[in-house]
Amino acid sequence: MPLGLHDAQCDLFRLFEKLFIGLTGVSSGLVETEQEIQQRMIERARTRSDMMARDVNSAAEEIEEFYTQNAGAMFRAAQELGGLKVVLGGQRAFGSSALSATRVAGLYCDTQLIPDPVYPFFSGDLHLNAMHLQLALVLFHILPLRPLIEARLSEPPVLIFPSFEQGLERHDSITQAGIASLAMKVIRPSCNAKLQSIEELQEFARSHENEFLEGVLRDRLFVPPGGNPERVLTAREAINSYLVSLQGIRSEGALNFMRKLPAGSLVLNGIVERLVPQYHLLENANELAAQPLVSQKAHWHYFERCASAEARELVNAQVISRESFDVLRAIQDDSLRWLANIPLEGLVDLRRNREHAELREQLKKFTTQLAGAGAADLSSVTKEVRHGLEAMIQLQQRTIADIERRYAPSKWKAVAGAALGVAASASVSFLPALATAVGATAPVVTSVLSAGAGAVAYTKELVGEAVEKRQARTSLLGMLAIAHSKSI
Repeated sequence: MPLGLHDAQCDLFRLFEKLFIGLTGVSSGLVETEQEIQQRMIERARTRSDMMARDVNSAAEEIEEFYTQNAGAMFRAAQELGGLKVVLGGQRAFGSSALSATRVAGLYCDTQLIPDPVYPFFSGDLHLNAMHLQLALVLFHILPLRPLIEARLSEPPVLIFPSFEQGLERHDSITQAGIASLAMKVIRPSCNAKLQSIEELQEFARSHENEFLEGVLRDRLFVPPGGNPERVLTAREAINSYLVSLQGIRSEGALNFMRKLPAGSLVLNGIVERLVPQYHLLENANELAAQPLVSQKAHWHYFERCASAEARELVNAQVISRESFDVLRAIQDDSLRWLANIPLEGLVDLRRNREHAELREQLKKFTTQLAGAGAADLSSVTKEVRHGLEAMIQLQQRTIADIERRYAPSKWKAVAGAALGVAASASVSFLPALATAVGATAPVVTSVLSAGAGAVAYTKELVGEAVEKRQARTSLLGMLAIAHSKSI
């Protein structure tokens, strides 16, 4: 029988961690960079190859068994969740940008549905170079979400589900036809030709190469990985950038095959590779009744092209309003990426107190005037959201200053009392408990217990001030202020 939702998600991340340890020899929390992962794996393969193989195979067998028993149930659980629910997509791998976007959206959305980035490694050949290294990198970026999973909140901030994309692409005729149809709708208008099928489009890219390249590059349909969708490249620039970006990721056999392709066919392949994740994103959003969400500028570029080509609305009105969608997209802007500095443990506390819903309402107020004036462009929404967040941070800073001012007069009075040396140590029996809350050490508490009334009063004031400050700093506004300060 499949596990319940919380048990399944926790068990999945336990297995992710076990697999990561098998690959690298250490837990994910002890690794800081991608380069360190590569170094550890090389050393482990060189000195402990038998142990590495045994540990990796053991974890892989458990994960495969887990998927066999729970994959379908997790997909159904994702379908049944309500609230402001988004599904992440638009890219093949889950990397640093996807993790950052997930952390930011966690301040706004009720639940983020994330296609399991590990599942494809167990469902088919991805034609990757150093596949085990690529798997370790994916695990490295997905495992930081573990605190959100293990919090077992009634409204899960994130839910990892298998989307079966690889198998559908290879074996499902409906999926194959859907991808071909989407490619035709997006690419055909740039070709200035009457093309009726994907086969005709492929032939056009070969036989009318210059015309094809001119059209798709002019319309910015070919954006190499890491490229800027607003920049128009020459064919040679785009092709070189495309092939360079795949080095070390694709297998050498796959890269050699791609290098031999005619320029038109290679560019067409690159465009389709961009469109396939968008197709799955749109299908997942439809199946799961969720709002599609992407994490990078290039992905937004293709998402808009695909939605327009299929005459689909960007916004699923049954899940999210247009205004909320604009704000959600705005907080993914590069200028607001500091929001990802909030620690995940802090995000768990915010979610437990439902302060993400409070932030959603606050940001909605800042953009209401734009909504009333009609459709607003993204830059205007981003500007208002940025202004609103800065105002909220200033409010938190004033709160801290008010706490300090409130306690300042009492401090001087307490110090004067301490000079009188009036003994009343019994009145501070509450201090050990408060000391835990503010991080005071045992020796400090012991010395306070033997002090006079003035010192006791002074310490009471210090503890009271520290408690209030801590509460202020661990609130939503406090965490926003700390996260913003780390970006300066």
